[in-house]
Amino acid sequence: MKNKILYTLLTLLFVSFYSCKDDEIVTNGDGTDPNREFMTMFRKDDNTGKGENEPYASQVVDLNDIQLRWYGVKDCAGYEIKMALQPNVSSGLAEDWNNPKNLLMDTIVGPDVLDMLIKDLDYSTSYRFAIRTLSTKGEAYHSKWYGYGDQRHWADYMQIDTETRYPTPDLVVIGDITKNSFRLNMDRVYATSGDPGTYKDYFEVDADGNFVVHTISVIPSPTNPDAQVPDKWREYTITEEDFANGYIDIDGLDMNSVYVVNAENKNIPIHVDAIYNTCTVRTDGEPGEPIFLEHKVDPNDTIPGAVEYQAMCLDKILTDYTSDATLTEGTIFELEGGKAYYFANNPSLCKGMTMRTRQSDLDAGKGNAKIYMNGMSKNPDGSGVSCNFMFGRQPQSGESDAPINVKSVIFEDIDFDSPLATNYGDGKATGNYFANMYSNGMAVTFNSFEVRRCSFQRMIRGFIRVQGSKRKVFEKILVEDCLFYNCGYYDNGGNGYAWIAGDGKDPKSNIFRDIVFRNNTFYDSPRVNIFTDNNKTLAWPASVRYKMTLENNTFVNYSTRSSGRNLFSFKYIPGGSEIIVKKNLFIQTRAADDNRNLYFGGMDIREFAGTGPREITFDIADNYAVTCEESKQKNDGIFTSGAFSAKKNSAGAFITYSPGVINGADQLVVKVGSTPLSPTDLMVDPNPPHKNGDKDMHETTTEKLMNGLKFNKTDKVLNHEIYKLGIGDPRWRQ
Repeated sequence: MKNKILYTLLTLLFVSFYSCKDDEIVTNGDGTDPNREFMTMFRKDDNTGKGENEPYASQVVDLNDIQLRWYGVKDCAGYEIKMALQPNVSSGLAEDWNNPKNLLMDTIVGPDVLDMLIKDLDYSTSYRFAIRTLSTKGEAYHSKWYGYGDQRHWADYMQIDTETRYPTPDLVVIGDITKNSFRLNMDRVYATSGDPGTYKDYFEVDADGNFVVHTISVIPSPTNPDAQVPDKWREYTITEEDFANGYIDIDGLDMNSVYVVNAENKNIPIHVDAIYNTCTVRTDGEPGEPIFLEHKVDPNDTIPGAVEYQAMCLDKILTDYTSDATLTEGTIFELEGGKAYYFANNPSLCKGMTMRTRQSDLDAGKGNAKIYMNGMSKNPDGSGVSCNFMFGRQPQSGESDAPINVKSVIFEDIDFDSPLATNYGDGKATGNYFANMYSNGMAVTFNSFEVRRCSFQRMIRGFIRVQGSKRKVFEKILVEDCLFYNCGYYDNGGNGYAWIAGDGKDPKSNIFRDIVFRNNTFYDSPRVNIFTDNNKTLAWPASVRYKMTLENNTFVNYSTRSSGRNLFSFKYIPGGSEIIVKKNLFIQTRAADDNRNLYFGGMDIREFAGTGPREITFDIADNYAVTCEESKQKNDGIFTSGAFSAKKNSAGAFITYSPGVINGADQLVVKVGSTPLSPTDLMVDPNPPHKNGDKDMHETTTEKLMNGLKFNKTDKVLNHEIYKLGIGDPRWRQ
């Protein structure tokens, strides 16, 4: 009764408020009668102004149920409601909302129905909803749709994200993958599940201490819905022999295809709660020859700037590769040296591959191929149109808890750029990265992510970022022989995201398992950290340990705009972690009439978290500094905070730990050498070309970078420890 009174009052208010507005904007130009029904709306903060937690708002209840509520329209015939997964209708286009394949629901309710409860949805999944008022006069008089959206006006669409599922034991483990089969291993033992206190609240355990499981299912992933799978595996009843073996061999599959695997307890009536951890597995395939992507520019390309930049589109090539079972994971794509390619939209990295410049072109002196991450035109606000690679992808129905297993993604000999991306020094900033994740994306595991001999310009907000509630595991990240320049924010204190930015969400996530930055140069790019996990403290299991290597890199004016920008930022760190910092060269340089700040920070590492051992290894040695300020031309003089040798919140505080500082306290010191060098002593022309206050003060040209950072061949340089010990990026010594 209380609800009905409230809804009636809201209806009267809504009708009186909205009728004038609707009359103003509706014309016969859209093919409808101006006397059509008033458009209803789902109740949300954009139209109630009561906040997201108002009791009669449309919202998630009980983790994965969605309660919809909408305004009533007097004397209407009812309401039509559509529901879809966010990725399928995010365009806001009517053609996507009208495609039955995209819809999870299209239903009509009566005129007195003003709410709907949709139960037992997939966890951690983004749903979109649309609604219109139906007229008793017929189709031409139905209201406009509310909820289609256009990606720009938040009030015009309705998205609700279900919450994260409670912790799930890893009962299913995939192994022994072949072209046509894999082994499904079962770990049913409750006592070894790792989190018995939580698991027992949600999962049934039998008298023998095993999780109860009855069936397994293997179905094709939505990325390859036509992949073959024998009927018996679509719902297979587990036998006592299977339990005794501890595994089931799944056969009869298509090669190079992705399958979704579930184990289910049939005693639980709700499927999303009856299943254990969902797995995805890609079968092996036959390796093929590299695919050469011959450079061809479409003269009729409709992407702004594509013809001007003489760039060839790669979007469809990568999209088709993801779903093409004839192309094996690990396929090599070769680009033409000296030519330009581009991505217009965010390309998904959910299938291992290599993309590189053709070696014969490099040998012929044509140089690296270029890939523009869009950035060939500008938005109305002046920021550059941009895109970035996306780790994994967004889920389709039934995939919300399924991790994507990706072998290796490798980029070699490519110059990446977003040429019209802007930082605060030239209008509105472009919020782009090299690689990011969807906030509602699927869990991912990468065998490796490797970048060699590439350059990166105008990645403004960050380089690699992960986010979302799902698990992310990278067995290895390697960045080697690369150049980073013209990156980062001009203003905002150089804030943004780190070069490698973890999110600190899931304690079993680990993007720092084995991460190596070697032989790279970072030139005058305001950015927060090299490595950080967002300074979160989590209950990391003992198996989660970080290993980070920073070796033979050259940093020129690294993140100088404000203090506290440390290379390593981990206020809490898993026990047993290892940090290697060796043979790096840190340079601070500016012209005599340039008054820019020159801050520099090393580490902020404070205490252990998780269940691992209370130990850490610091392998730090042979790091050197060169600075233009005479007062800083002393050992550790370059630091304004977080010196490696500091006795608090840095490596120097862990001298007594085991293994601790393995090279001794003296090697924690960043040295200047027996005779300190100035930047212009060491290099031909290292100073930034623009002074403090100039909108381009952190910008340089490729020519100046490549020529200006070369070492001077003087006795002073050739006899210095920096040269003789091979400190920093080796390319500048050659």
